[in-house]
Amino acid sequence: MTLRLSKLLDDGCVLQAGHVVRIWGWADANAHVTVDFEGRKVSAEAGSVDGSWSVSLQPLDAGGPFTLRVKSSSGERLERSCYVGEVFLCSGQSNMELPMGWVRADYPQEYERAADPLLRQYKVIPDYDFAVARADHDRASWHGCSRETLDDFSALAYFFGRKIREHFDVPVGLLNVSLGGSPIESWMDADSLKAFPEALAELTPYLGDGVAERKGADSVAARDRWYQELHYDAAADAHHDWVPLVAWDCPKDKECKPSGVQWHSITLPGWYAERGLTGFRGEVELVKTVFLPSGVEQSSALLRLGTMNDADHTWVNGHLVGGRSNVYEPRDYAVEKGILHAGANEIRVRLVIERMGGRVTPGKRMALYVGDNTYDLSGKWQYAVTAEANRDCPFEDFVRWKPTGLYNAMLAPCFPYVVRAALWYQGESNTGERAAQYGDELKAMIDLWRGKWQQPDMPFLIVQLPIFAIDAIEDGGWPIVREEQWNVAESLDGTASVVTLDAGEYNDLHPHDKQLIAARLYDAALDVVYGEPSKAQPYVSEVECAGEWLTIHCAWRTYAGKPAVAQSQHNLATLDGADPAELTFLWKDAGTIERAHGIIDGADIKIRMPARRPDEVRYAWCNNPQSGLICDMNGTLLPPFRLALWQAEA
Repeated sequence: MTLRLSKLLDDGCVLQAGHVVRIWGWADANAHVTVDFEGRKVSAEAGSVDGSWSVSLQPLDAGGPFTLRVKSSSGERLERSCYVGEVFLCSGQSNMELPMGWVRADYPQEYERAADPLLRQYKVIPDYDFAVARADHDRASWHGCSRETLDDFSALAYFFGRKIREHFDVPVGLLNVSLGGSPIESWMDADSLKAFPEALAELTPYLGDGVAERKGADSVAARDRWYQELHYDAAADAHHDWVPLVAWDCPKDKECKPSGVQWHSITLPGWYAERGLTGFRGEVELVKTVFLPSGVEQSSALLRLGTMNDADHTWVNGHLVGGRSNVYEPRDYAVEKGILHAGANEIRVRLVIERMGGRVTPGKRMALYVGDNTYDLSGKWQYAVTAEANRDCPFEDFVRWKPTGLYNAMLAPCFPYVVRAALWYQGESNTGERAAQYGDELKAMIDLWRGKWQQPDMPFLIVQLPIFAIDAIEDGGWPIVREEQWNVAESLDGTASVVTLDAGEYNDLHPHDKQLIAARLYDAALDVVYGEPSKAQPYVSEVECAGEWLTIHCAWRTYAGKPAVAQSQHNLATLDGADPAELTFLWKDAGTIERAHGIIDGADIKIRMPARRPDEVRYAWCNNPQSGLICDMNGTLLPPFRLALWQAEA
């Protein structure tokens, strides 16, 4: 066996400062392996079966790059360039995975920054395994931060890591171990899931040699056949490894404007069912003409069309400027200099609509940005049906989301690698019928990870779900998961949950304001991870029901759960200056919910009680609370809550 190191220890890796760290790999069976790190030499013997070996280095000081040298008694030698600093595991689903390239148009200033080789990401390409916990990643790599690599950085991890870099002035390593759409069960092992037998039951049909691969391939093939009937080679979004902005090939016969079709007027953005396309599945052509002044020939531009169902190719004046493969990906397309001209300019979109109920997303701005000028593209467009399907496009069977798969293939190889803390942004995929058990699963997962890392006090920072409405029914799943995330942080030492109601977008599962969420995670990290002073967090401390008034008393504490100093100086407000508008009463016997009218009085919320006493009072208990969100004078939000009132009676 050739001498090798774990992929995590490739060139450019960042080792955790101040901790005993492991260096590990594989060599010939029984070979003697020596590791030399800046004059510190440690040796080990490779195993007789698999050739695995491991050594420990005493705590290291931050800095670098340093040279790691490894040699085997077989004569093989390796060298790696390594840094030492702060390392964070960044895991979860699409809102953790979401790359800077996805939100590049929202943060152009970040691409003007000087390269920072000390801010580094280790991106694990998604993979799954239902059989064994793997010892190493198949595909993963380290990259420093530069204009050329920034697109692939997790946006949330990037903004968080940059704040850590600025505060501590040490190298920062971000382990991006995430996958869009993944439920929490995919990040847990089979033993921990024995307490949740429904999850293991979901896995059973996928077990067996090649079974999962065949199921996945069959579902992709079915999608391909549907697309091929529309004269595409394959489904747009089923042939790449991970979500971010993968272009799909445009067939030659799609490049020309259609002939012999009937054109209609359509108002965009909006739902197709409300725009004359009720029940439509197939392909349409959308056309818009925008008139521009002289001088635009010398300008590049940015075309922003929001999001839309399902897959598009888009041209400006006959030049293909891009294409995206699903409703979630923003249609932000760069238009090169020389494409635009004075007078009429044509924007043309060839759009595949996979099933009924789609949209060009309402509330998303459609515009062409040329220099300092903005040209609105909403309103009247022309459309023509170019092909019609007689059935919905089949869904892909996302095998990689099944329980244990990501844990085994993506997470398990990280266990020997010391991290300072874990950042967790996940929960959207668990807002369904088993939402109420999310807290138990999250506790079990945290216990599992801490045990596998052999870091029983590993801090865990949780992003509470933001607002969302457009694709989610109001069945209680979203507020329940928020409550579970908050309760886990309340009950486990070394954990914190950050409230993000103001960082979401009602019409986008993937809110773009990752900078605000990262700032809150940073505040939590200063307190929970480093024990440094940080912003206090408001919470409900006591509920008092006396006479006609219900009073909800709030207090402040650190993210680590300690009482904040100078409590008397804290007061509540609302983000928009209005009265609290997201308060409701619940009567359980009739299942009745009514709005409760409240006012803010210092650190209290006062609500007039109705004639018949309700069973609960709730705040922000819906998918998409927006008006009168309660915060403190620093803008830190009060978490959503539901409180039983029979316990509050004076």
